[in-house]
Amino acid sequence: MKKLVLVFALLFSLGMVSCVKDAGQEKETGTVEGDTIENADTAQQVTGIAIDGAMNSVILKVGDDTLQFDYPELDPDHRASWSINDTVTVKYYVTASGDSVTDVVQGDIS
Repeated sequence: MKKLVLVFALLFSLGMVSCVKDAGQEKETGTVEGDTIENADTAQQVTGIAIDGAMNSVILKVGDDTLQFDYPELDPDHRASWSINDTVTVKYYVTASGDSVTDVVQGDIS
């Protein structure tokens, strides 16, 4: 039992150490759907041609790259209808657990 308590204490300590910010390196954080994001005021966006997807995802061809975005919990007001070969813009934040999509817009909004 003592070993188990020591293991949990060690894991907790390591988790606390990873939460400490480096001195002199300030980062702004925020949340998107309960997930922590870094640089909260800098949303990313990408525009490409829809080549595949489903009701809650889209696969975009951007230059030579293929990018997939899933948005199962995105509010319908922020989710545009699109078809294969449509130009689609996806706004998102990079989070610790992956990309968090905030808008899916048909067309290029650059």
